[in-house]
Amino acid sequence: MGKFNSISLALSSLILRPIVDGKKTHSCFHSSFCCPFTTFARHVKTICKNSVSVKGRAKKHDSFDNVDNALALFNQMVQKYPMPSIVEFNKLLAAIVRMKHFAFVISLYNQIELLGVPRDVYSFNILINCLCRLDQVGFGFSVLGKMLKSGIDPDAVTLSTLINGFCIQSKVAQAVTLFDEMIRKGYQPNLIIYNTILNGLCKTRNTDEAFKLLRMMEERGLQPNIVAYNTVIDCLCKDRRVAEAFDLFSQVKDKDISLDTATYSCLIHALCTLGQLKEAIRFLDEMAANNVAKNVFTYSILVDAYCKEGMVSKAKDIVDTMIKQGIEPNVVTYNALINGHCLQNNMKEARRVFDLMIKKGCAANIFSYNIMINGYCKAKRLDEAMNLFCEMYQKGPMPDIVSYTTLLQGMCQLGRFSDAHELLKKMCAYGQVPDLVTYSILLDGLCKQGKIKEALKLLQAVQNCGLKPDIVHYNILIDSLCKGGHIKIAMELFHGLSIKSLDPNVYTYTIMISGLCKEGLPDKAYRLLRTMGENDCLPDSCCYNVMIQGFLRNGYTSKAIQLLEEMVDKGFSADACTATLFVDLVLQYGFGLKGTTSGRREISIPSMAYFALNYVYYSLAPALVFIDVGCYMPNPKCTEVFMLLGAPEIVALKFSLPQTTLEMAAVEKLLLIPEDSVPCKIQPSMAVPLILEALLKGNRQTFLRKMLIMKKYPLVQNKTEASQMIK
Repeated sequence: MGKFNSISLALSSLILRPIVDGKKTHSCFHSSFCCPFTTFARHVKTICKNSVSVKGRAKKHDSFDNVDNALALFNQMVQKYPMPSIVEFNKLLAAIVRMKHFAFVISLYNQIELLGVPRDVYSFNILINCLCRLDQVGFGFSVLGKMLKSGIDPDAVTLSTLINGFCIQSKVAQAVTLFDEMIRKGYQPNLIIYNTILNGLCKTRNTDEAFKLLRMMEERGLQPNIVAYNTVIDCLCKDRRVAEAFDLFSQVKDKDISLDTATYSCLIHALCTLGQLKEAIRFLDEMAANNVAKNVFTYSILVDAYCKEGMVSKAKDIVDTMIKQGIEPNVVTYNALINGHCLQNNMKEARRVFDLMIKKGCAANIFSYNIMINGYCKAKRLDEAMNLFCEMYQKGPMPDIVSYTTLLQGMCQLGRFSDAHELLKKMCAYGQVPDLVTYSILLDGLCKQGKIKEALKLLQAVQNCGLKPDIVHYNILIDSLCKGGHIKIAMELFHGLSIKSLDPNVYTYTIMISGLCKEGLPDKAYRLLRTMGENDCLPDSCCYNVMIQGFLRNGYTSKAIQLLEEMVDKGFSADACTATLFVDLVLQYGFGLKGTTSGRREISIPSMAYFALNYVYYSLAPALVFIDVGCYMPNPKCTEVFMLLGAPEIVALKFSLPQTTLEMAAVEKLLLIPEDSVPCKIQPSMAVPLILEALLKGNRQTFLRKMLIMKKYPLVQNKTEASQMIK
């Protein structure tokens, strides 16, 4: 008992904090160690007045229809003579705890204390748990002090509950302090306490500390259970340290610890997040081989992954499989499927699944409605989105800030600002306070409609409300000003960021560089590019490309080439627009890129450069090009490498198939160029097996690829099993 008193006294400065209204002092709480919780009870009595219905199967100690029934039973118990023991009261209190009416439990406990019913460690633990669940850890430690004065020793549940209370409030440092103090005083934490600390560390993303604690358990001879390992594996996966998660998974298997559904579900979710669906399915099969049961959560992960990859039909197959195995889809499963249809812009099917979910007795939650509203807004079917929004008030969950913000975005995108204004007023009337995301959407909508003055007024209104606009809001405004030709105002806003304690990011610089170049001021833009390093903001691929395009459009060809070489040296690639500008220069002026140094240089550009290769590099003639076509990658993503020889340097270009409409249009344009206008011919020399079907997406892309092959290499068919292209 002495060691518990030592712990309590040693931690008094840590735990005795002002809780209620921030007005109590440490000494006030210290005195509460020896008095009932009348202060806190007064604060919770009002919470208990309104009962909340809770469905139950039987009116026993462990289940009630609602709080009123529990109160009626309590009143019957206190009127009995002799009065029931604390064991019976504990059963009643525990049942109400399971109903999550923690404040009501505290009120009843206070009455039990006033009646003089002797309490035990279990009743104290129930009370501490309720206090911690209500974020009142300080009062929880008051109960600990009262236990010690009553001669009742806390057990592992008591201490783990207090530690968990700190973890619930994300006060992991204080939880660890209590944990360390327990060990220092000679109290050996059990597996429950270790797992509680592990859970707290992982929830706050202290992954390294959690891993160290896991190893500490092993070193001290306390074998972690599967729950502990699952907690750390899940944390590693969420931190995208998947390789380490799989290493730990292998170690667990070597220890002959039985793996459970949660273990595999964590890893399957990590694989799906990385897009490795085949490997995720392999793990699903491994679960079956090891007799590990699959649950609705496991299947829902796969359904969500397939839907996000655009493979809704396979997601449906997963749902069919789980139903055949007797596992009914839950709201998470249905939401994933609804979202998959929305991503495919198939709102008819999304609505069908939404209605089917409700028909099968699975109530739609706030996420279900938000997904549907977002889908309708993206499909520009705003009226249907608004109807669904109104339906939420009638029979669904009340709209949250996401619901309002999504609908506001849909209205702004369609230019319906009067409707957006009315919705914003309704949002405030229903107690939903607009946040910075909400205002950024309104700001973006105004700017895209060219309403710059209104946007500036909105920004000022945001500041007047006490909110501090961030760099995202200023980026929206600066971009709109640049596109509207108000470069001077944009520059003033840009230079005023430091006064507002905001640092421009790479996107801010890119916007300004683009705006200056469009105004015919590439020199100013280039100087701005060179100042980025001074502000710890280095240019990225987009920033370089915008500057190069600005040079080319303003006739600064040599500077464009120099900056292109610098960009490539830093590992970035030219984008479609940059490549197109170089092609246009060659076609118009016969300009060519010349190597300036010896050795090998790699320049990565989009697939359209495949067709422009001879034009851009005609000055290297006579050139001989060796081609590796269609290397099949597991992704599958194809890279094709062209090597030009016979110049002062070797230039290797890497690219993939045309993806965007812009790239495809440029490719079609280049295909129309007469064959005899090519300054230097490509001579195929070597090829590896080519599987077009695995690489192509969409009829237009297929057509372009076939056109290219038939134009350049008549012998190559849709499938080339061997090197028919060998010269």
